[in-house]
Amino acid sequence: MFNVARGNSVDTVASEDGTGFCCGSPATHSTDKCSKTVFVNNIGVVRQTDTMIPHLTAVGGCCVEHKPPMVKCSTLVFVEKLGLARLNDIYILGVNHVVSSGSPNTFDGSPSGFPVYTGG
Repeated sequence: MFNVARGNSVDTVASEDGTGFCCGSPATHSTDKCSKTVFVNNIGVVRQTDTMIPHLTAVGGCCVEHKPPMVKCSTLVFVEKLGLARLNDIYILGVNHVVSSGSPNTFDGSPSGFPVYTGG
């Protein structure tokens, strides 16, 4: 079972970003976009295609802003026909952005090791 990821900058996202000439060290960022109709702990849940907060990433030796979409998430639990995001699921756009926190008391019920959606 996996902790459900919540949006609105409530849950954290570990990022590999920050290695270019203009960028700082890799950092912890946060979730952003989320459901407006399905809530956990009074916060919208993150779904497939929802984006994390805009932040800098190295491109061509300097940093540019990007906001990766959620692409690796549940194939068993859906919210508004989109896969539900959980702890350890991934926002990705060139480098991994891994959900590193989630609801302390709400889980999706997927068995450990169950396949996840990895489409774009």
